Formats: sequence, structure tokens, C-alpha cells
Amino acid sequence: MDLDRFDPLDIVLVCGLPGAGKSHFSRTYFNKNDRKRINRKELRRLIYEMTSFGDPWHEDYFNDYDEMLVKHVERKMIEHFLQERLPLLIDNTSVSVESRQYYLTVARQARKTIGAIFLNVPIQKCLARNRSREDQMSEGIIVNLYARLELPAKAEGFNEVLILPDY
Repeated sequence: MDLDRFDPLDIVLVCGLPGAGKSHFSRTYFNKNDRKRINRKELRRLIYEMTSFGDPWHEDYFNDYDEMLVKHVERKMIEHFLQERLPLLIDNTSVSVESRQYYLTVARQARKTIGAIFLNVPIQKCLARNRSREDQMSEGIIVNLYARLELPAKAEGFNEVLILPDY
């Protein structure tokens, strides 16, 4: 697995279905450098628990109204780290061309380089991993994301792309 070509990039987007192992992969292969990691799921959890006086967050609490705040916080974090010239790792599902477009636009506007690493794990494995989690996501959401899955390509605007089968 050739990850060295991602080291000089300003932004690395690690994407794939829920349960593909994105966060584990990110910690394993990118924790050694100074990349700042951003993850919407963790932002959802932090915002919910902070504003609910510590009540634990669960996937069932997801709603579009709060998601606007999550995306706003994510955007501000990205802008801050890029302005400080800190390399980023964005750990999100981003399974479709449309869902990756925002990150490509940010990179282009900031004149930053960006690469995508897609963990192309079979849906059955993702569903099994999800079932073993303490905070499970609805299987219907995973199936719906799978139905929209589009592998990233350099033609979208990425400087580098790596598709990893069955991580």
C-alpha cells in the first residue's frame, strides 16, 4: 500500500461506508504525522453531548437541523487549519461524487492539494462491523449509502486517489 504519495498533500479524505474502518485506518496510518483529523460523527457527538448536559449521543438523534451546525463547525475547523498551514485528514463517509465536491471546492479555493483514499469494503462486512458496535447505525442508512456509492476518481479534481479493497 503506497501511502507516501499522500504525505505532501494538504488534505487527505478517507472515505467509505460506515463500518469500513475509516477511523481505524486513519489512526493506524496517519497518526504518526502532524495532520489534524476532522470527523463529522465525532462533531455530532460532541455538540449533542455538550448542549444536552452530557446525555450520551446516539445515531438515532441525527437530524437535519443539527447537521447544519455540524457542517458549519467542520467548515470553520477546515478553514482554520488550512489558514494555519496544517495538513488535514478528513474522515467521513463521502461515498458519492456529490458528497466529495465540497472538499474539492474548499481545496481549490484555498489552492491546496487533496487526495482521496476510499476503503472499498463489502457491504456485508460493514453491516457485520456495525452490528458489533456499541453505537450502531441504522442498517437502512448503510444500505442507502451503498446504493449511492461512487468510487472517487482523479477526474473529480483529486491530486491522488487510492481505492483499497476489503480493508
